[in-house]
Amino acid sequence: MGLSLELGTKQTLSLSPLMLQRLETLALPLTELQAKIQEAIESNPALDIPNSIEQSLDNMTNRLPSESKNDEYSDSSAYGSDYQGIYDSEASDRKQKFIENTLSSSKTLMQHLSETLHIDTLSEEEREIGELLISNLDTTGFNNLPPLSLIEGDNSNEILNKLSKEEKKALIIKMQERIQNYEPIGCCCDDYRQSLVVQAEIKGLDEELLEPFEKLVYNELQNIRSKKIKKVLSNLKIDEETYEYLFSFLQTLTPFPGSQFDNGIREYVIPDLSIYVIDGKIELETSSKNLPNLTISKEFTDLAKEIDDSQTKKYIKEQTTIAKELINQIEMRNKNLFKLGMILIEKQSDFFFKGPLYLKPLTQKEVALEMDVHETTISRLASSKWLDCDWGIIPIKNLFSNAVGDSSSNSKASIKERIKQIINENEGPKALSDQKISDKLAQEGIKIARRTVSKYRKELNIDSTFLRGN
Repeated sequence: MGLSLELGTKQTLSLSPLMLQRLETLALPLTELQAKIQEAIESNPALDIPNSIEQSLDNMTNRLPSESKNDEYSDSSAYGSDYQGIYDSEASDRKQKFIENTLSSSKTLMQHLSETLHIDTLSEEEREIGELLISNLDTTGFNNLPPLSLIEGDNSNEILNKLSKEEKKALIIKMQERIQNYEPIGCCCDDYRQSLVVQAEIKGLDEELLEPFEKLVYNELQNIRSKKIKKVLSNLKIDEETYEYLFSFLQTLTPFPGSQFDNGIREYVIPDLSIYVIDGKIELETSSKNLPNLTISKEFTDLAKEIDDSQTKKYIKEQTTIAKELINQIEMRNKNLFKLGMILIEKQSDFFFKGPLYLKPLTQKEVALEMDVHETTISRLASSKWLDCDWGIIPIKNLFSNAVGDSSSNSKASIKERIKQIINENEGPKALSDQKISDKLAQEGIKIARRTVSKYRKELNIDSTFLRGN
């Protein structure tokens, strides 16, 4: 085998670290961009936020319009304040609700159960087993692993090592029942079915009804959902009166007892674009108002003229360059978001005026051509960003949809919305099969196959005709 040398040419594009930073800033959702800016402000002395006015009571008082002040106001009324000037009951209710929600407990289920465990009268061994069981629960209150598996294998716990395997098993069963009786009742179960049965036992359901209730929970929920009551009565061998009682009792229980507690994970969405129809006109607002107005600190840059040390001058120059680049990145992001919003208004005006049913086909490539940027730029702009509009807060990417069917005017999103509408209009005995929905759409000029209807229906998490029609 001989060696050979070949010459050739090829084009490659290498992204500089600066370009990568710009692309990263473009793709960041607003909450992450705010965090990045905050971090930059804290670490870079070249950044400054002008016009940061400190609020004072005097400033706020002076801003009040003169007509909102009432010299006749008196709080000596027998029922408290008799001031009626600008009171807004709805605003007051909203404020009260906000305060109540803000002050609500953020305690997790695990914290709550641990506190209950430690005020319970227990032996040292029982407490250790209880802590093991509680640490094994998920956010809904159910076991992640089978409880008995928690004591298998080597155990470094000195307290539990004193016990035999059989003693540990007995304690697991005993403490599982104990925790199931803690508030909220029904935790420390394998799933929601077991939890419902445990709750029924704890709440004192009559013993002769426990067996049919357990069968109802484990075997008949799908039939109840499908409204096949006669089949349920036959399977459980009970009369209609007993069924009504069991069903009413079931509705008093909580299938996921831990759901009322904070799961420790909170996600917040701040829209990057707001597009609303106001007085018949579409108005656009970007998220720039939620970002600080960054500038370069003149005091910091002036230090370079006053200091002779070369290292200090170099540091000032580097930090100033980094600050300027961040400001440019934010401006570029805001400009591109504004352009994207304007194009969405132009292309999807029917959606903003009439709703999701009128969403038109629109691809990221089309928008990229309009904005004279690469398609990946639009992908980064739309990714992980949200739009606030009259139809709710939705991901921006939801406004992009491919054409479906013979007509290029029908988007996948609008067809799914129409399918949902047709299904809602024909519930119960009138429920339409996927083929009949396809036929109905064809009459409206939307020609799609039955299997496509079936696919979209499943994406909408809607049951088949068999379940909807019974």
